[in-house]
Amino acid sequence: MRRAVLLLPLLILHGCSCQQHPPASDPSAPPESTVADAAPASGDDTALTPAPSTPAPASLSAVATDALDEPMVVHRYVTAVAQGDLATADALWTGGSPGGRPDDAALRALPDFRGLRIKTGAPIARDTAQPSRLREVPVQIRVSTDTGTLRFEGWYRLQPRVDGSGWEIHGASIQPVMN
Repeated sequence: MRRAVLLLPLLILHGCSCQQHPPASDPSAPPESTVADAAPASGDDTALTPAPSTPAPASLSAVATDALDEPMVVHRYVTAVAQGDLATADALWTGGSPGGRPDDAALRALPDFRGLRIKTGAPIARDTAQPSRLREVPVQIRVSTDTGTLRFEGWYRLQPRVDGSGWEIHGASIQPVMN
């Protein structure tokens, strides 16, 4: 009994562990604010205005929304090369021509395409502009000809057309791959 009398004051001062405490708040959660917290400290009676909303996201593309996406431009180009339609293929390049010796000259020089398989990767931004104005499309190409099957790997770089109507090929690096 004497021990209970000695412990009772300690329990009162320290508090009983069976008391219910409010749940601990998540430290990563933003603190709750009240009108009193948001009131101006200077005593100004002006009405509180809500925080400005976040700005609308920038356009996701530097070209018209109905234009072919970058991988589809690459597919159209390689298909035109395979069909021997170099006029259509060249029109997909900046300035309407790949220049003197294009970096995919080995692909363009192949005769008698019998089969074609094109696998493109997701476009990679190669600049810091928002939205990106220089994109690189990784590509793997398998071509069947009369003499056998050849594989190519590399990338095509695209940029928006001057009028923004779509993407055009700006450069390429396509190399044959040995099996």
